[in-house]
Amino acid sequence: MSFIFGGVRGREDPELAAGNRRSALHYARDVNDERVLADDRPTIRRGNHWVWLAVAVVVLGVLGFAGSRGADAVPLTADCDTPAIGVQSSQVTAGQTLRYRLTGPDDAAYVVTVDGTPVRGDAGSTVSYTQTPAGPALELQQCLSPDLAIAAPAGDGSHEIAMLRLAGDGSTTTVATTTVQVTGTP
Repeated sequence: MSFIFGGVRGREDPELAAGNRRSALHYARDVNDERVLADDRPTIRRGNHWVWLAVAVVVLGVLGFAGSRGADAVPLTADCDTPAIGVQSSQVTAGQTLRYRLTGPDDAAYVVTVDGTPVRGDAGSTVSYTQTPAGPALELQQCLSPDLAIAAPAGDGSHEIAMLRLAGDGSTTTVATTTVQVTGTP
């Protein structure tokens, strides 16, 4: 309660207002007026900024995952009858990452070679290789491999990627080939 005699409404002396508030609180404590005492407690205003932050993180995560999902994918459809090799690009720079994918019957093991040398494509922990005399062999799951990555071969020109079917006696048969054009030196 403040005393305003004349003057402009809404303009009051801050010292007078603080004194009046202290007097009201002393009186409220004396008579145990819970309503006045509750009004004096500072209110904690909790915003929903954590909710907005969580929503922003989820949206950024989804956009990041969706944006990178198809960026490195090698376009190759599963074919359980005819073996084939798909490459992300038929032209690469020497030493850069060359991504490829295999398809074919999943009842056999396959070895991949680049210019006749066996290679082991990296796909993280999604593919396991078996060491054989012909080179590291992998088996396809549901007639399709995950995207596999190797370093592009050094040396300008055409390089052949071959898919060899591994027989039970250890012999191999070439079942698919593709050519990649390499430019530049590493």
